[in-house]
Amino acid sequence: MDANTFPSAHDAIAWAVRRRNIPILERSSVHAMGKKTAVFEWMPGLDAWEKLAEAVYIFKAIERTCTRMEIVVLETYYTGGTNFLADTLAGKIGRELRRDRWFVADVLRGWARERPRHNLKWWSKKYRVHESTVRRWQGEVVDRLDVMLKASLTGADHALKESGHVSY
Repeated sequence: MDANTFPSAHDAIAWAVRRRNIPILERSSVHAMGKKTAVFEWMPGLDAWEKLAEAVYIFKAIERTCTRMEIVVLETYYTGGTNFLADTLAGKIGRELRRDRWFVADVLRGWARERPRHNLKWWSKKYRVHESTVRRWQGEVVDRLDVMLKASLTGADHALKESGHVSY
């Protein structure tokens, strides 16, 4: 494995999301002289614009093989559940499991490593049920999200192996 290929689709997508969200600033040469470099950096020979283009290429490779919902799952997971697509995903899962969309959105934020807006105690008071019931509902939502993420990563892995971003 070299610095131009990733060991897994997870690493490639996480890198692409970070690259896409980092602003590109033109800096003076004095700044470049004092710039700290990472111990290991993916694609070290590329400049910031080329890395952004590579990140876009990673997402385009994924879009060619994954369904729209799989892309929504990946975007939501890797951006922390705070993007506008998270509402679409929460609505879909809420309809499938017959749960409140806002509850599903809150569980989705926790699943995507973001802080939920409310805890289980708050949800149990809102629905007037025991906390264990809300925990069971939460488990159902997380299980559904995990299955969807696994299917999405499988499709993304296949696409990124074909494009040469992930080593075999």
